[in-house]
Amino acid sequence: MSGTILMGYDVETASVSTAGFLQGAARMHRELDVPWTIFVTGKTLEARMEDLRAAAEDERLEIAQHTYDHTLLKSVFMDPRDGRPCPHGGGQTYFQPGGSLEQIEKEVRTTQDMIQRLLGRTCLGLTGPWGYYRGLLDRPDLLDILHRCGIRYLRTYARDHRDCQPTPFDVQPFVYEQQGYPEMLEIGVQGYQDDFYWQRFDDRRHGPTYLDYLLTMLDRVHDDDLVWSVCSHDHNTETLEQFEQTKGAWLRPFLQAALDRGLRFMTCGDYYRSRVTARA
Repeated sequence: MSGTILMGYDVETASVSTAGFLQGAARMHRELDVPWTIFVTGKTLEARMEDLRAAAEDERLEIAQHTYDHTLLKSVFMDPRDGRPCPHGGGQTYFQPGGSLEQIEKEVRTTQDMIQRLLGRTCLGLTGPWGYYRGLLDRPDLLDILHRCGIRYLRTYARDHRDCQPTPFDVQPFVYEQQGYPEMLEIGVQGYQDDFYWQRFDDRRHGPTYLDYLLTMLDRVHDDDLVWSVCSHDHNTETLEQFEQTKGAWLRPFLQAALDRGLRFMTCGDYYRSRVTARA
């Protein structure tokens, strides 16, 4: 069998960490010849324009968006039910409200225009900040807004029934046909959104490190011919050296292991186009 890996990174800090992350990720993907997608916030695009323009020189890179100011499309209520504090809040549950419809439309349109105007790229995809249980299956009003803004694929199904993680691997890409948008593809984020979510939620049954978990899931993706939308972030990577010591320490061996297993890599946009072609 085989499997498909979609490497997608949320570039959202609008800080020097963006620079170190993009330098490290670009070098890693160039050396391994692996395509990648970044989901950038409008604020990051404003603050780190030259870093993004330098990264955009890589023909393997697709640029998609993450709203302007990292505004949630839907509210999130984290309820892990394990007696341990939630990320972000410190209590045993945590609530983060979503934005208004007007705010969301303004942020998405603004970022669409910025990507086109400043980078000369057409943006087809969007990652919903924080991610949500069931993606937008229950929100055709949001699908309508995103569709009118030119978005055609999403990474929004990125939490389990507790609004926590990991997202089950049986959540595979699907179209929003029953909601009236059969041309809009949900890719999701399977597993954990990053190493820091693994650190909080994983039970360590696959091993003591995040890389142990990733390698175990690679075998499942390969054996069952699954799609795995993998996520990471530009956090705490102020220099190229910091990237290599933190994110790169597990990303590089993960990518190499996927290549060794013969899994295919695609940008999220190319995967979306392959689904459109197959559907036609």
